[in-house]
Amino acid sequence: MNGRSTARRLAAWPLLGCVALAACQVDVSELGDPSVPGMSRYRHGTGAGEVLPAGNWWKCFRDSELDRLLVRLDEQNPTLAAAIARYDGARAALGLARSDHFPGISGEVVWKRKRDSSSGVFVPPDVNYSEYRAALNLEWEIDLWGRVRQSVNAARAEDQAAAADVAAARLSLQAEAARTYFELRYIDRERELLERSLALRQENLDLVRARVEGGEVTELDQARAETELESVRAQLLQLERSRAEFAHALAVLAGETPASFSLSGGGTGTPPRIPEGVPSSLLERRPDIRAAEERIRAAAARVGVVRASYLPRITLGGIGGVSSLDLDTLLDAGSLFGEIGPDISIPIWQGGQFGSDEERARAEGAEAVALYRETVLQAFREVEDALSGITFLDREIEVHRRAAQAAGRATRLSQKRYEGGLVSFLDVVEAERTELEEQRNLVQALSARHLATVQLVQALGGGWEVAKAVRKE
Repeated sequence: MNGRSTARRLAAWPLLGCVALAACQVDVSELGDPSVPGMSRYRHGTGAGEVLPAGNWWKCFRDSELDRLLVRLDEQNPTLAAAIARYDGARAALGLARSDHFPGISGEVVWKRKRDSSSGVFVPPDVNYSEYRAALNLEWEIDLWGRVRQSVNAARAEDQAAAADVAAARLSLQAEAARTYFELRYIDRERELLERSLALRQENLDLVRARVEGGEVTELDQARAETELESVRAQLLQLERSRAEFAHALAVLAGETPASFSLSGGGTGTPPRIPEGVPSSLLERRPDIRAAEERIRAAAARVGVVRASYLPRITLGGIGGVSSLDLDTLLDAGSLFGEIGPDISIPIWQGGQFGSDEERARAEGAEAVALYRETVLQAFREVEDALSGITFLDREIEVHRRAAQAAGRATRLSQKRYEGGLVSFLDVVEAERTELEEQRNLVQALSARHLATVQLVQALGGGWEVAKAVRKE
């Protein structure tokens, strides 16, 4: 009877182990629902366009100087280097977690000069003596409940999240550099406008001075011409200051000092058109979304680690070697010693620590789910902002283009009427001022269109190639 009872108890152990192992497996759905309503589409549509790959997305702007700038950024930017260093640390943590799968073996060599206490149970000889020992120690946790495996899963997820963080840092820096670069280039276009305007204002001043000397007009017209000339010169100086600041920012992004940084000639080109029906599934490749998703997996694995800590922990330990009080007999057969066997640690009661640990781990998991949803919502907002910006900027550019053309015609008519003595110089001043303002508005709208395209690229995770870019590192 006792033998059959023992057999039944032994047979129940594998079943108990399976139940305990299943209890330690944590599905991410236990931490909360990460889905976001309305994730299948965008509010703003897009027009027909070209395919933009997820890799070197900036190639679509066809600007060789921008290409060189982003290569320098990738090689020299200190912020990116710091992100890569953090990723290397996560890789090392994964290696440490994986090492727990394997037995730990250590060696020891001991030589001690000893004297035992004469107040113990056994009375030693009243002499000093030496002890020599050489041994190997073995320690290996038998992962019955998956504690080690779940620890590795958590470290692997954190490793993937750190890799996504590097990709996010790289994309963010690339987009920032592209935006700064285009702002600088469009400042150059505004500067060209102001330089042409400055030359025209100087011609106007020379003409007015000649007419003043001839008694055709008063000095009031000359004062107005001088005012307009100096006003344009002041605006040009403001642009020079802004351009210098953008150049300094580009230097830092490229990992250089402003004094050593330089840009060769380049243009603004034409931004790419967005293809019809950019899918919302492209957001899955956004590195910040991938990182948030991996951190949910890591949190779920850590809950499994906590649950496994409630169960008995079995460690196979052993030691073997030689020990002697005399160095001459250390290698004799009689000096051999050793032991091997399991060490079972059974948690019984720790003042509510177990329940609190799981509550903390589950709370961290719920936080990871909430942060994931926040990241997804923010991604949709950024895409929608970029799409709507592009849609309205395309219309705005056409309006500013027509306004600039009309202002140019008005300026030419005003100049002819002034030369014919039909209007005052004030009409010419107002017409030229309006034309310059509309030309600058057009350039600034074109600049905003470029920046909105870069924003869309960044919001989509680096481009909008549909199929093979998703889930691609």
